[in-house]
Amino acid sequence: MLVSMRAFERLHQNPNFYYGWIIVVVVAIGGLVQTAEAYPVLGVLLKPMTEEFGWSRSTFAGALTVGTLFGGLIAIFVGPSLDRYGGRWIITIAFLIIGLALILMSRITTLWQFYILQTIARMMNMGVVILGLQVIIPKWFIYGRGRALAFSQLGMTLGNIGVPIYIQMTTATDGWRSASMILGFAVIIVSIPVFTIFLRRKPEDMGLLPDGVVYQEYTERLDKTVITEHEISSAKPFEISLSVREVVKLRSFYLLLAASGILMFVAPGMFLHLMSYLTDNGLSPRVSAMVMAVVSGSGAVGSIWFGTLADRHNPRFLLAAGLALMGLGYLLLIFSHSIGPAFAWAVYMGVVQGGVFTTIQVVWANYYGRESIGGIRGVVWPVQTTAAAIGPLISALMYDLYGGYAFVFALCALLSILGGLSVLVSKPPSDHMKIGDTASLIPSF
Repeated sequence: MLVSMRAFERLHQNPNFYYGWIIVVVVAIGGLVQTAEAYPVLGVLLKPMTEEFGWSRSTFAGALTVGTLFGGLIAIFVGPSLDRYGGRWIITIAFLIIGLALILMSRITTLWQFYILQTIARMMNMGVVILGLQVIIPKWFIYGRGRALAFSQLGMTLGNIGVPIYIQMTTATDGWRSASMILGFAVIIVSIPVFTIFLRRKPEDMGLLPDGVVYQEYTERLDKTVITEHEISSAKPFEISLSVREVVKLRSFYLLLAASGILMFVAPGMFLHLMSYLTDNGLSPRVSAMVMAVVSGSGAVGSIWFGTLADRHNPRFLLAAGLALMGLGYLLLIFSHSIGPAFAWAVYMGVVQGGVFTTIQVVWANYYGRESIGGIRGVVWPVQTTAAAIGPLISALMYDLYGGYAFVFALCALLSILGGLSVLVSKPPSDHMKIGDTASLIPSF
């Protein structure tokens, strides 16, 4: 169903506050909380834990790899459930499990205990929480999707800035066990009230349409609006609502899948090993944690910048350029050993990477619509989590084998550029469809 943009502009004047912005805040809080089990924080714990127990870095990374892989497997079932039931209770339960796992991790004495707890925590974080947070916003916004996604990313950015620094300070004064316990309690106390009280599945459940149109007003006006074939053919942009079965037959799906897998291969590995890489090259733990914070802080700038541009320009070209610039950033990291170059690199890489992570979410939702976005991302997520699991492990193995990260960063640069090329040649389904095709067309506000 299409409605002319002129008709929609009349309908869009809703004086009431749109609840979708409450959803943006909820997702932002969820993004902040999930950083407790994210690589920047785990990267702070890597060195003190491996030194205390005598583990290698690849042994530490192995637990995260196992949990991430299991997270990808359960995402196949979690994705459709998010479409059908919403994330209110699914995500809440996952946060409770993560919090308890972190609390119990503060008491471990053996490797098998670490593997069990981190497998469970990573599985919940990767397979439920992060997947759920990624599919919530596209269901509430179409016209302002890029900006809404960008602002929802600010919580994760804030978490990646502040939590690693706080954990580094706590670890330095009270040890990593106290840091882990504090993380666990914080996850439970912050996340559970917010998600149980405020999260809703989609705007239609509240009598709304995406971007704040009142449903009753929309349908009444639509019945009185004469929509000609010319208006239908010229009303752009529009959104396609495709099912999982339809999407997996498209060439663009596999090209975007390749780019998404590459992104999740290169970025988590860098975050997990960045602090160790910098301290290995002579920077103090405090300065290294500040560099990580700058990467995350700059990511907020990049997220808002790219998100705003994605609402105004073709997000496919924006994403392709961002991945290529990420490739350059990995090459620059090889030479960023001293304080000045390290902070300059952090600003550059943060802006680019923050923009890429926001834009790729916009592209997935714009290409295939919002109705089955959970199921579609549930199919994609196992590939992404597998890549996220393999990337850090390969980085650790290369470090153990060669005593450095230069080869890995060069490989990440090449893969990022290839990911950009993959996006560049992936044309959206709307470019190939005409009015009358089986896919349903929904207003893109």
